[in-house]
Amino acid sequence: MATPNNLTPTKCSWWPISALESDAGKAPEASEGQEAADPSQWAKESLVLYHWTQSFSSQKVRLVIAEKGLPCDERDVSLPLSEPKEPWFMRLNLGEEVPVIIHRDNIISDYDQIIDYVERTFTGEHVAQLIPEAGSLLHARVLQYRELLDSLPMDAYTHGCILHPELTTDSMIPKYATAEIRRQKCELWLCGCVFTLADVLLGATLHRLKFLGLSKKYWEDGSRPNLQSFFERVQRRFAFRKVLGDIHTTLLSAVIPNAFRLVKRKPPSFFGASFLMGSLGGMGYFAYWYLKKKYI
Repeated sequence: MATPNNLTPTKCSWWPISALESDAGKAPEASEGQEAADPSQWAKESLVLYHWTQSFSSQKVRLVIAEKGLPCDERDVSLPLSEPKEPWFMRLNLGEEVPVIIHRDNIISDYDQIIDYVERTFTGEHVAQLIPEAGSLLHARVLQYRELLDSLPMDAYTHGCILHPELTTDSMIPKYATAEIRRQKCELWLCGCVFTLADVLLGATLHRLKFLGLSKKYWEDGSRPNLQSFFERVQRRFAFRKVLGDIHTTLLSAVIPNAFRLVKRKPPSFFGASFLMGSLGGMGYFAYWYLKKKYI
């Protein structure tokens, strides 16, 4: 089973056949010190890398291995075909993620630990040292940049651009790929195919912004077509129409019932009643002409 540092021994009953085949005919292992001093021995114990070509973490690991000039047996694991969920790969990494490397009797399935393992294990006069000696100023600067660049949410950038190509310019992602991924996502609402509290809150917020006259500034100018589409869909829901009604009658629906409640609670004098009815009539008249001018 996997150890806490994601190093897993390969000599066990569940080890995949494909990996066992790659170990066939392997020469006896040299000691770690001999391997570090004699790069000629590496071909006998070459790395096996399970990766996907478009995986950002896989690309960085492959670059490190190539910069160090190490022999490596690369095996593609297709994410679009859901191969990381296949039983043979889950025996390598239950987390269903690439990259994963195999070296000697170890499986390493954590991106950071893969780089550290390769840098620590493969050293020598003819091997590039990508992480300077600890304690040096250059070492501290390299670690600082490593932490900074690894903290970028590149997966979020990637999936965001796939799902919303209208936000990109000169994207290299094929259109058929974005269309297929978007079709599979089924993101009708904020959190997926199911209408949730998040959609209730966003719908109410957009309704208030529309009521305040801010909709054209924030989404009806065409800058946010997905937001506009969401608001149009949420307005057609039965509960939304029942509670908030039509956006253009919101003010009247709030004023008129309160006015009649006030009259019922405290009947006004004849003059007050006349003034109240005249005010309501005037409001109705102006509301009618406003709606007629705007929508007819």
